[in-house]
Amino acid sequence: MGVLKTLGYASCFTCLAATAAKPDEDLLRRVTDCVGRLSAQIEHHWLLSDQPTEQIETQRAHMEGILEALVTPDTATRILSNRIDAKMAHATLLTQAAFSKDDRRAAWAEKRAKQELSQCGTILLEPAPESVAMADSTHVSEIESVNQGTWQASQ
Repeated sequence: MGVLKTLGYASCFTCLAATAAKPDEDLLRRVTDCVGRLSAQIEHHWLLSDQPTEQIETQRAHMEGILEALVTPDTATRILSNRIDAKMAHATLLTQAAFSKDDRRAAWAEKRAKQELSQCGTILLEPAPESVAMADSTHVSEIESVNQGTWQASQ
């Protein structure tokens, strides 16, 4: 009876592990949309060249990291297609906001684009203000010095 019990537990845990390894489709879709939208926002800033893009580029890089962790070879093509669709949709909003002759339509498009980007911001964790100040300083923390020492020892 002990062997059957062990095999039963093993099969249950295997099923649970396989289920937990799949990314949530809603999260995957949100991250994919955000990467596309942030890409369109960066290109729009380049086009108008009146706004800095460093913060948006950092957000997109973090989102791309999350997306890479979620994408499987089976979903890669679909994800790329969704990412391009989201980029084009956001670029359309930004174009209407910047170049529409109808002020109401331009205001609506700008508001909608900001809403979409703010939803993307909820996925990422923002650093606390004191940690940003510490990161800007030249002070090397104890953890960083240990990491640097480990890296140098491995070379």
